[in-house]
Amino acid sequence: MDRIEFYCKQCKKSMKMYYIASGVKDTPVMNGVIIRCRTHKCTRTLEFKNFTEHGIIKMSDNTGRCYL
Repeated sequence: MDRIEFYCKQCKKSMKMYYIASGVKDTPVMNGVIIRCRTHKCTRTLEFKNFTEHGIIKMSDNTGRCYL
């Protein structure tokens, strides 16, 4: 299983949230979940809509970081 860590695309800081891949690539992932960047300078908010496990794995790099 792969562990994918989410990072803010604007400030490049960790959002302190992980996703562990289950292996089923077509399943929806975290529908309706809203996360936000917690740094004092960045106010970015992101809502997961129509994300699949395959899409998150495709967006992540080879170190397991996914910039959203």
